[in-house]
Amino acid sequence: MAINGHVTNELGALLRDGFARPRAEEYLSILKEEIEPPKTSEKGTFEDGMFDPDYCAWAHSYGFFAKEAYVYDLDEANKDDYMSDYDYHRVWPLNAWQRIWINDKLTLKYMMQGSSLDAYLPDYYYYSTPQGPLPLYGSGARPGDEAFLDTLRAVGEFACKPCNGSRTVGFHKLAWHDGDYFIDNRPSSADGVISFLHANPNFVFTEFLHPSTQMAKISPVINNLRIMVFNPSGVEPVIGASYFRIAMDAGTDDSKSNYRYPANGDCGNYNVWFDWKTGHFGRGTILYANRVVDAPRSPDTGVLAEGVLDGWQEVCDMVLEMSERLNPLEYLGYDVCISDKGPKVIEINSHSGSKYLQYFQPFYKDDFLRGYFRDKVEAIEAMDEDQIRRRNALVR
Repeated sequence: MAINGHVTNELGALLRDGFARPRAEEYLSILKEEIEPPKTSEKGTFEDGMFDPDYCAWAHSYGFFAKEAYVYDLDEANKDDYMSDYDYHRVWPLNAWQRIWINDKLTLKYMMQGSSLDAYLPDYYYYSTPQGPLPLYGSGARPGDEAFLDTLRAVGEFACKPCNGSRTVGFHKLAWHDGDYFIDNRPSSADGVISFLHANPNFVFTEFLHPSTQMAKISPVINNLRIMVFNPSGVEPVIGASYFRIAMDAGTDDSKSNYRYPANGDCGNYNVWFDWKTGHFGRGTILYANRVVDAPRSPDTGVLAEGVLDGWQEVCDMVLEMSERLNPLEYLGYDVCISDKGPKVIEINSHSGSKYLQYFQPFYKDDFLRGYFRDKVEAIEAMDEDQIRRRNALVR
């Protein structure tokens, strides 16, 4: 299938076009949800009537999800500026087997242990297993439920999240304050905290981050700066795209995540442009699944989300240095929190979503990004049948 031409949205056609089967199935499932939303209120599915059927069908015919097309204000005149969801799913994986180094938060932490870059990750205290809490090196190597509670009392707060998850699903906060325990800022008890621990295996319990003074004025909830680094040569990493995600509809409740999947008409995300070359940020926008609303001020606090990020050069230098350490990986999506203790990497994505990145920087309007991604598509199109079959069989 040629770049941004008409596509055939059928599994067999996708496999012949070089998709890995899991990515083909994921792509088709999203198309189906946009056309025929499930009749249940299952979290993460779209409301019926969110998308105009004719516009949805037109977007799908060119390989774009409707939820992306609405954000881009996609039409015949500008569709070639954007990389389609069809092609973005098709080029997965952009990283070789070493992507397992960043597929989960715990592995990434240990990849950085012993280096100066470890300071740019939160402290890690415990990992929950079916047998109980496994102490990590931030806990003082003390096993057991009582040690878990002792550590929580000593540090005051834990951020709790699945070791390998997405969309901030499963984010929670545990706290000890003035002699009382809290789960997601609601009163609890020692037994309640331990019950939570055992009910959530495969979670990591880490340092809880608070925004820097500059960013806290915009939102008291921790922010997220997404930075895409490209390193195809392995020795010359470059930043190619970025944006800020800032919490919306969270109020002062810092136990809430700064992202919500926009599955209904009232659910949006507040994103802000960031220029990694100058440190400037601004152009705040609320992006819903089917519309875009300009919002230069935070919807929660009313504070103007605009300025020059304090310490922006350190952030950029850090992600480039980390990419050099992880140099077998050529495509890295950093999630960096600008905290009161400096920039902290909470995870690196091996195949970040493209919608919010392309809203601020359409991939095919940028010379570097256009060349990088089109080379990947054309390499797949040049494969023989045996190479295509091997791509189809890729799992993770």
